Amino acid sequence: MTTESLLRATRNVHLLVPMPCVRTSDEAKYWTMSLPGLGELHIKDSVTSLRQEQERKRGSVSKVKTLKTTSLQNALAVTLGARSYEHWRDTELPRILTFLSQNGMHRPIDLIKWDMRPGFAARLTAQRVAERFFNSDLPLPKRLFTGVGSMLFAARGYGRMDIQELAGKPMFYDEERLEFCAERENEIVLRAYELSVKGPDAPTFLDLTGRALLLNSVSEYVGMMYNLLGDNLSDPMWLPPVFTMYNTSVEEDALDQRIFAMFRREIEQSSAGWVEVIPMPGNDNIVFLKGPEGAFDWVVREQRDEPYTENPFYPILRLDELPSAMLTSKLAAKLYFSKGEWRDRLAHLAESRHYAEGGTTANWPGYDKLIYRELLADAAYLPPRPLDGPQADDFVPHRLKDRCLMISPLVTVDQFWRFYEHCEWRRLRADRLAKVGQDIEANLGAVNLYDPGDAPASVTWFDAIAYCRHVEKETGLPVRLLEVDEWREVAPAPARDIVKDGWGELTWVNIGGDGRTGTHSAHRYPETCPDGGGSLRFGKELTWSSNREGLRFLSVVDFGEWLGDYASGHAAAANAATGKALMTGPLERDRCPAHLTMRYKGLKVGFRLCYVAQPDA
Repeated sequence: MTTESLLRATRNVHLLVPMPCVRTSDEAKYWTMSLPGLGELHIKDSVTSLRQEQERKRGSVSKVKTLKTTSLQNALAVTLGARSYEHWRDTELPRILTFLSQNGMHRPIDLIKWDMRPGFAARLTAQRVAERFFNSDLPLPKRLFTGVGSMLFAARGYGRMDIQELAGKPMFYDEERLEFCAERENEIVLRAYELSVKGPDAPTFLDLTGRALLLNSVSEYVGMMYNLLGDNLSDPMWLPPVFTMYNTSVEEDALDQRIFAMFRREIEQSSAGWVEVIPMPGNDNIVFLKGPEGAFDWVVREQRDEPYTENPFYPILRLDELPSAMLTSKLAAKLYFSKGEWRDRLAHLAESRHYAEGGTTANWPGYDKLIYRELLADAAYLPPRPLDGPQADDFVPHRLKDRCLMISPLVTVDQFWRFYEHCEWRRLRADRLAKVGQDIEANLGAVNLYDPGDAPASVTWFDAIAYCRHVEKETGLPVRLLEVDEWREVAPAPARDIVKDGWGELTWVNIGGDGRTGTHSAHRYPETCPDGGGSLRFGKELTWSSNREGLRFLSVVDFGEWLGDYASGHAAAANAATGKALMTGPLERDRCPAHLTMRYKGLKVGFRLCYVAQPDA
């Protein structure tokens, strides 16, 4: 096996590398460099890749001091724990090869990603492991349970009902199931034939003890315990367990402790899923993980799982198509480029603070906002001053607690359609999405052009963002969408006489194959829309309500307003009739797909603009 093959990375590795020739003061500047491995050629390839990437963005880089080949090689080598590239090549690499040979490590594989992890949200990543090792100030464990190779959750579809059948009686509470399984903790109670593991070496069945069956039945609980915050997965276990469960009762805490004790006994009775944690002698920036049969892995100080991106909305929206107000937040950059940060602990403290200060699951705003609040509370982050502009006649001023917010009426069909047709957005949108294969709603006409021109437009969230940028270019005003907290402050009180079935006055017009037109209530026939043969329009009479400043809100339960809160392809959509999300759940959590108008659900989503007025406004 060649050196490059032995030292190759088994996953995408991105390192923060100081920019050469940059004199740092308050805030260091870093390149994010992709690292294909620890070998000599890997470092050269990493430098070449960065230079080529920057060349595509800016043209020739031959005179750019921060992109000099030798300087980058040295900076990357220092990040890996050497004094220079020559020192890495001539001294550190031979030491690493000797170290691997002495410890019987000759088979590089990913020992962190657990494919047979059950459906709980928690997962380990190389960045999380690296931050626990290097940034937590906790002792380095001798062993770590990542789960790789463990068959603990390989049985699929076995759980609570199986326990009830074994018991021969109904069981309504997990405490009852735990008691039943605890009495048979080390006794085989079930043979499982449905397994997630495949291949020629896969077993045909697994015998489950009472303990294993119980853990499979409550895997969602185990998911809250599968973390690196304490010593839950470490050996020895010096620290008490830490769970990502919040706002729990004394009884719930007691149950969690008992389940964790069973989980811990289960993983300790087998070597499967454990890796040895072996630091590299004389190098504080690399730690190796050793698995069975020569398998090994490694993590590096300040590595990242993904490269940094300024624009999470690409390719649907380019950076120059985003409103300026969306580019002023430096929080994402701060979190990504902060060295020495333990992000798991930061998120845990932020969520704990949310519940300690009276928050609930209903108004849980997502980790981005929670972490933002946590950093503000600890004075660890000073947000940039928001962009502002003069008062405009077609916006209504609203005095909030810390600023004057200018808010527009709902954008109308005529207003949006002029932008859509005459500012090339229709063509740009179609061409770009066709190239990348994005599944964004294409037929905006079916949800707009059957309504009067002064009716609220119905668009995708991405269309609303593009329109914001258009208005900014036309007027110079730093417009954006309202945030959830802002919408709550300015929206009128919810309606009191909402029909119990939860639907308002939208109507389908369905054009059949014979050319005849049929009209139906939207909530009865939403399935007629996605095939493109039907359209969605407002009914004859709409209910409006006004807020304290006289700004009008459309108050029907099947119309929402896009808000600026966005994460993982979904955005908040608020409903003025209910004061909740358009999908009737908590506004912070029950979001809509940002690439749809919600026409397929018989719903419309419009939007309005806002911006911060100048201080003297």
